[in-house]
Amino acid sequence: MKVILTCLLLLLAANPIFSQKTKQIEQLLEAYDKAGKFSGTVLVAEKGKIIFEKSYGYRNGPKKEKNTNNSLYRIFSTTKMFTSTVILKLEEEGKLSINDKLSKYYPDFPKGDSITIANLLSHTSGIPNETGSENTVDEETFIKYISAKPLNFPSNTKWDYSNSGYYILGYIIKKVTGMDYDKAIESYILKPLQMNHTGFHFNTVTDENKAFGYDFLLDHASTEAFRFKTDHPFAAGAMYSTVGDLFKFNESFKNNTIIKKETTEKMFTPYLNDHYGLGSDVIINNGKKSVGHGGGGPGYRSIYYKILEDDICFIALSNSTLSHTDMIVPKIENIIYHKPYKIPIAVKINQQELKKLEGIYSAGNTKFYVTVLDGQVLFRENGYPICSLFPVSNTSFQLDDNVTFTFKPDETGKINSVMVKLRDGTVKTGTKTTDNYLWGIIGDATPGGWDGKDTPLQADIQKPNLYFLKNYHLKKGKLKFRLDNDWGYNLGLNNDGKTIALNAYDFLIGEEGQYDILLDMSDPIKPQYNIKKSVQ
Repeated sequence: MKVILTCLLLLLAANPIFSQKTKQIEQLLEAYDKAGKFSGTVLVAEKGKIIFEKSYGYRNGPKKEKNTNNSLYRIFSTTKMFTSTVILKLEEEGKLSINDKLSKYYPDFPKGDSITIANLLSHTSGIPNETGSENTVDEETFIKYISAKPLNFPSNTKWDYSNSGYYILGYIIKKVTGMDYDKAIESYILKPLQMNHTGFHFNTVTDENKAFGYDFLLDHASTEAFRFKTDHPFAAGAMYSTVGDLFKFNESFKNNTIIKKETTEKMFTPYLNDHYGLGSDVIINNGKKSVGHGGGGPGYRSIYYKILEDDICFIALSNSTLSHTDMIVPKIENIIYHKPYKIPIAVKINQQELKKLEGIYSAGNTKFYVTVLDGQVLFRENGYPICSLFPVSNTSFQLDDNVTFTFKPDETGKINSVMVKLRDGTVKTGTKTTDNYLWGIIGDATPGGWDGKDTPLQADIQKPNLYFLKNYHLKKGKLKFRLDNDWGYNLGLNNDGKTIALNAYDFLIGEEGQYDILLDMSDPIKPQYNIKKSVQ
């Protein structure tokens, strides 16, 4: 009886702590949700007990169908932990060794006798990170393509992230098990852990809980992100899951359900670099080791990691490119550890005031692009993805507490510059050069090829958001629309062969000739295009 009473007292003492943390996490996420800065699901667990699990935003933007805790999200590179786990399980079974040379499986692979499976797992192989969808249609095509590329460095000497290495691991799994990669993952991990809401081939999933991925998921408009035609990027990132299923995967390492304790320790030990093991990030912060793997691709963001010493697990899955997932999770960790954090407060600002910020700002050897869509201020620097800013005032905005944006007007009140303060204290100042964007075309169908400059599109004086070329000569080949010679913002053909999307497939020009080209950016959320032979 005394033991029972003691347990009850401990339980009663713990519950208020859990309740307080849960309330604080909820307040934090509600602030981001209200500001339109998060769409997805978050799960937090301490010592095997889920203390927070809640969903925000929409799994289907146009239909306003809300995310739930059962929402299915693509997890992209978090897939690598599953690939690694199966490889290490096969080593336990004596079916391979992580010290096996690549030449054992691909005898003709150049320098394959100097690259091990461990190098592939730890991104220390030197194999370049090149997994374009055209070159990954099957094993033969990919191996022929990647083996022709020179190594970035001698294997086992440096660290460089390589999805290509994980493609090869997926094919090695097939060679060793006799099963397709996805079937091996199911057999070794998903079925034993009863991860019934995790899998592959997301395009064909018909589950009502499927969360569609969005480039823009705004209050009054949305545009779905690019979808790969195939299960790309294969063993490097093709899986989908739920927070609940990922938590089951998390617990399997603690309980040694799939792989042994000593194997898990090997997986979570830095291999050559101080931040990556065998298929897992390994971060030491304040003397505590965090392990896990994030992921990101068109329309989705995935964060999963565990602080080993304290057995605390964080999982955040999002179906919006503009979600502040990376900023939210560190604040949740601060809540768990009773550290300071700030809940952002979004100030309501008149749409006309926001529109004054739009334009291109030149900042030395880089440029800033500012667009206002549906009340959201979207900021992008050359070569970087778009981010959505929190309004603090008419001229002050922030990405998080340590990244701020201050717009400055001239004597007439017109905004003419922006000062960006970064986390490390660096300050970049940009001067507005134009209110209008410059779009062009690039590709081997154009004179500049893929490595040259854009061929600029002309802008309609009466309708400045219409860009065109008339009777323009194109070669047989491919092209994309690109903003201001920068790959950070390019438009291609979606997998439906009709609509266009960010970072999508190339447009195919079937034969050489004269073409009329139109890009309509009147609605930047849903741009339109037309490429057709000129009428002679």
